[in-house]
Amino acid sequence: MKNIYFLFSVAVLSFGGNMLSAQGKCSKFYPLKEGASFTLTMFDQDSVAQGTVTYKVDQVVGDSGRYTYSMNVGGAVMNSAHYTISCTDDGVDIDFSSMGGGILSRYSNMDVDISGTNIYIPNELNVGDVLNDANMVLKASGVPGGMNMTLKMTNRKVEGKETIMDPSGERRECFIVSYDMIMNMGTIISSHTKQWLAEDIGLVKAKEYDRDGGTLRGIVALSSYQL
Repeated sequence: MKNIYFLFSVAVLSFGGNMLSAQGKCSKFYPLKEGASFTLTMFDQDSVAQGTVTYKVDQVVGDSGRYTYSMNVGGAVMNSAHYTISCTDDGVDIDFSSMGGGILSRYSNMDVDISGTNIYIPNELNVGDVLNDANMVLKASGVPGGMNMTLKMTNRKVEGKETIMDPSGERRECFIVSYDMIMNMGTIISSHTKQWLAEDIGLVKAKEYDRDGGTLRGIVALSSYQL
């Protein structure tokens, strides 16, 4: 279950990037250009590389885009899936239900119902901003061993700014966005995440802790990108 949780965490962490395309209504922190790709490297708490996650924009139709992500660990593809995003007048809306494919690949033979509140990322971020919570309720049935899962993202806020280097060596001013995440699949797993978001490329790095001010669990860092 921890592997499923970490996979979902990586997916959520990786909302970032920017290509203000001809569609007009889009986000400064989310790419919506066909062919754009981003590779993130996952590290454990001792900074030892554990694998990579690659995201690519496959298709753009109007103000919506389809992403493909693929997780590679030890030279093998551990998981891959599609998810969609929708641009609004002042931000981007990420559909939890469209992200379920990667997490629930093992439950493909079940009837799955997903509901909740989508993740919203506004175009304009300012230090001190409090962002809306997000949540997902998932129920899978149809064969013995069905499952229920709830996931909550709370205490979302912009807590600061920091200038750091991107993979090309360019200095980027980043907003530091933090949130708490609680997943319940019979056992409760919680974490506190900080992510560094830069205009034009989105997520530069993220750190996951067991709680706010607690023990570091892992790091995700942007290692390459193509716009």
